[in-house]
Amino acid sequence: MKTVALLLLLTGLLAPGQGWQNNYDEALNFVCPASQSISSITSENNNVREDRVWDFGCHPTKYQSGCYWTSNLNDFDQLVLFECPAQYVITGMSSYHSNTHEDRRWKLYCCKSSSVSASCHWTTYVNNFDENFHWTVPSGNVLVGIHSYHQNQQEDRRWAYKYCVQDNR
Repeated sequence: MKTVALLLLLTGLLAPGQGWQNNYDEALNFVCPASQSISSITSENNNVREDRVWDFGCHPTKYQSGCYWTSNLNDFDQLVLFECPAQYVITGMSSYHSNTHEDRRWKLYCCKSSSVSASCHWTTYVNNFDENFHWTVPSGNVLVGIHSYHQNQQEDRRWAYKYCVQDNR
């Protein structure tokens, strides 16, 4: 039985149980603990499943209130481009996968924070298609936006993120 599980893990048909917030082809629902926002994003691609597993880190963020889930930010195979409103940070992410489209529809959990400055930047793309990645919000900053586009040939997405300086006044 161990040999079968090892074979499934090596071929990517079984998601490793270490730290992933979802399994391949299953829903993702993640929210940081209260008074924290997303500080890192890790994703592993699987070409057999044509999906990704996801994990997140969180860090303390000044007072938060007024949290809400967005509606779906994209249709399958379509662009994702979203920023939480001014003075809001991303504290959670949710998605579900379609095997027909081999893509995910995304929602974000945005929370009001008194610590978001107007000094913001977009990253370049943090991954190539079919590539695993780990991205960390630069020290002293908070995550406020996401950008992604899907390509049917690779059945994958490239990702970029917007972050703003965390004002600690």
